[in-house]
Amino acid sequence: MEAIKTVVIGVGMMGYSQIRNCLEPLTDYDITAVCEVYEPNIRRINDYFTGKGKTVPVYRDYRELLEKEEFSLAVIVTPDYLHEEIAVACLRAGKHIRLEKPMATTVEGLKNVMDACREHPECIVQIGYELRYADVIVKMRNSLPQIGSPKMIWCHEFRHPFLKKEGLIPDWIRKKEYSGGTLLEKNCHHFDLFNMIADAKPLRVYAAGDNSVEYRDTDVLDHAFVTVDYENGMRANLSLCMFCPELKGQKHMHALEIGVIGDRGRLEIRDDDLYVWDREAKREEHYAYLRDNFEAHSEDILPSLRELARCIREKRQPLTDVRTGLQSALLALAAETSAHEQRIVTIQEMEEAYGISYGGES
Repeated sequence: MEAIKTVVIGVGMMGYSQIRNCLEPLTDYDITAVCEVYEPNIRRINDYFTGKGKTVPVYRDYRELLEKEEFSLAVIVTPDYLHEEIAVACLRAGKHIRLEKPMATTVEGLKNVMDACREHPECIVQIGYELRYADVIVKMRNSLPQIGSPKMIWCHEFRHPFLKKEGLIPDWIRKKEYSGGTLLEKNCHHFDLFNMIADAKPLRVYAAGDNSVEYRDTDVLDHAFVTVDYENGMRANLSLCMFCPELKGQKHMHALEIGVIGDRGRLEIRDDDLYVWDREAKREEHYAYLRDNFEAHSEDILPSLRELARCIREKRQPLTDVRTGLQSALLALAAETSAHEQRIVTIQEMEEAYGISYGGES
């Protein structure tokens, strides 16, 4: 089957890793060009392709790339503040896109991407929520019937600070203007999992947190609690800390824990281990996923790219489509508003204030 002609826009840490570990190993994709503005990244990607005996043109302006290159898919892996602008331009040029999360850094940006998708329904759009494709998350989702009716969801992420970001705007990730805030940039993945498990519309969000430790010289949060109430009665809670020491083999400490409690049992993920407790059978199951590659979520991105190739060929939208991107980002931005204004924020007020529908309807 003919490979999909693909361009990669943004070849920093994540983009470079996705080329080496994901796109290049898959025969579904043929990288015909890349786009990058930061000279050290340009030198690195040129060296990479030269080492493989390939000539791949490098553009410094995505608009020139759109004008001159013939391709089907744009993989957008730029800093967050550029997602909306480049995604809209690619969609208006009739290109399929794989857009890294978050879909945009503002509610207005989410609307703009949604509008471009509605104008070009022929374009396949995948948002980079690779956690949904992660082996242990798929196993968790398939195990949900074992715990009966889910009632409570939680996610504890206790981790080291953001890695330093290189580029034209150094460390943009620690500036709300460019990242949308920690709860959007870091945790929209986890809000997406909450939405997936709850399978209902969130009603209200309450977040409490500040930047008093690691990010006290910035305007982004470094720790927070977030509670979400869903219309079906389910509740979810996120606990975030961005100033924990990096884990290096501590036996009983985990950087990420995700759990669900139902009326018959409990599911719990601790990093790459899943535990399933069935109350009636009085049995615990343990499933461990052993990774070969820990770089930049590569092993979770690979299955998402396999699905994307099938969707492009079959002309259907993927699991993590534009509505998925809208819903998780809107929930995250509601949490950011709640933490900043120290009050409960409803999804309805977000919809009414910005003229946007959580369901993605026009």
